Amino acid sequence: MGAIEVDYQYLLNEESAIGVDLLFPFDDETIDVNYYVAPYYRQYFGKKYATGFFVEAFGMLNSVDDYTYRSYYDESTDTYFSNSRYDDNLVDFALGIGTGVKLITKRGFIVEIDLGIGRNLFNNDRDFTIFGKGGINLGYRF
Repeated sequence: MGAIEVDYQYLLNEESAIGVDLLFPFDDETIDVNYYVAPYYRQYFGKKYATGFFVEAFGMLNSVDDYTYRSYYDESTDTYFSNSRYDDNLVDFALGIGTGVKLITKRGFIVEIDLGIGRNLFNNDRDFTIFGKGGINLGYRF
């Protein structure tokens, strides 16, 4: 979809893990995100070691290119006002939650589907107050 995501996960025990997601876009026309770094803590509910359904809490340092356009009408002067602004590389930090499922084969190959949503803590007047992450991940457990 215009970006590549790299994920590293360290298993703490059979039910939990910590990790970090890194997103790097390669298509500026498709996606306005410049990058994000998202460390997370994950809790698993599957029957096998660190697999199955999971929930996670994450933080996310993110950078976006944002364009805002605002207009309003002043009744006292019967005038429309407009204002636009383009911010290149607007950096913010979000906190969020996510969920998904991780499946693993006997040979250690992994398929994971995840989806999360977070809220930026700063620059709340921008278009990117709510921030999502997710994907279909393929990997190998060693």
